[in-house]
Amino acid sequence: MTRDWGRTSPSWRAPDQKRWFQPKAALIVVFVLCATLLEVWQHATVQGLSVEVGKVAADLKHANDRCGWLQMELDRASSRTALGPMAVSVGLRPVDPSQIVSLPEDYLIPQDARAGEAGSSTLLASAGRALQSLVPDAAARGRHVN
Repeated sequence: MTRDWGRTSPSWRAPDQKRWFQPKAALIVVFVLCATLLEVWQHATVQGLSVEVGKVAADLKHANDRCGWLQMELDRASSRTALGPMAVSVGLRPVDPSQIVSLPEDYLIPQDARAGEAGSSTLLASAGRALQSLVPDAAARGRHVN
């Protein structure tokens, strides 16, 4: 009886099922890892940009508020006599004296009538609110609204 000892084939000639290292699986793992790292990098970039946009928006709001406050201060500090020469340089003409109307005292409400009117104005205002709640103002509607 002869034993037939076969030669073992080298590892580079072994079939794919017997290999310990699978190149296709390794490529898939590397591809998934790269895609995940790319997604994390993009997320971090977008997050950094959104934080920067938030800071810029806050700075813009602060600058607008400061500009409004300075404009209010300028308007409060400037008087009509100070603005007269500036109006002439811009090209505005002064008020025509014929446009100024002086009303006699007869047309004005006396002081005692003004004091009595304050109570009636609150009564009229409350009546107006009550009527407005009962009959609301007409509001414009679009064409496609039922």
